[in-house]
Amino acid sequence: MTKLLFVRQPQVYLPEVQAYKAYLAKHFPDVNVLEYTDLEIFNAGDYDVVWHFMGLDFKGGGNYLVHEYNSLSTPPLARLKNKVKKLVNAKPDRRVFLNQTVSEAFGFKDEVPVFYRDMGVDEAFYNVEKSEQDYDFICVGGLNRGPIIRQMIAHIVDQVDGATILLVGDAPDGLQERFIGNVGVSFCGRVDYADVPALMARAKYGLNIMPDVKPFNVQTSTKAMEYAAVGMPIVSTDYQWIRSFEEQYGAKCFRISPDFSNLTRENLESFEFVTPEMQGVSWDNVIEDSKIFDFLR
Repeated sequence: MTKLLFVRQPQVYLPEVQAYKAYLAKHFPDVNVLEYTDLEIFNAGDYDVVWHFMGLDFKGGGNYLVHEYNSLSTPPLARLKNKVKKLVNAKPDRRVFLNQTVSEAFGFKDEVPVFYRDMGVDEAFYNVEKSEQDYDFICVGGLNRGPIIRQMIAHIVDQVDGATILLVGDAPDGLQERFIGNVGVSFCGRVDYADVPALMARAKYGLNIMPDVKPFNVQTSTKAMEYAAVGMPIVSTDYQWIRSFEEQYGAKCFRISPDFSNLTRENLESFEFVTPEMQGVSWDNVIEDSKIFDFLR
């Protein structure tokens, strides 16, 4: 039996890991899949395949080594961080990138095969039972995107008459303290991934807040795709990826102006949303199309 080890940092949210495990169990039942989060002490030689979610990997090791870059480094010194990773990381047998933009930013010039695997949607988001909508907005995932999160919530509380918002995910220092006691803002912290679709069904609008700066503005918003799969209208900051999402899938999202001034209840209720079906981007389809596991055949 082939032994494959996924190596990842414990604090990073990676829904693709569970998707990979499900895909491998379905298509490669003879592969024994393990996951490791203590980056210091595992012995790579004990595994046939070692798959790193990068990060840094000075040592390499394993009979077959995969490096996956699912994002670019974040400020400050983002370019320097990318350059350091390029220079010091061990040479793998293949590299997997989120998309071509991420690949080009690192600029590897060797002969290592390159594969692209964009984000997908879990099947649970396609089969959500509609429930009573307790909230106007829900925002799932990254609540640590800088001051824009706090500014957006403050605008909704102050300017969108009677609005309620549910925030799902780890709140950075100061955010929860800023809005604690405000009847319109509810925090539920990080929840099991399996519970997210039902939470989304309790809100009218899916809120996608992303600053229009690299690398955030060129990276796939998984939550926007999940909102669409649930059938939710999407309210989003205006940036490069959300525009490409609209063009690719025929979506029509409410794009918030930089000063938030167009985000009013009247504008939302009169806006003609178009929410696309996302069946083609289920995780199973995305992984199959990417061919990232073809070496196991």
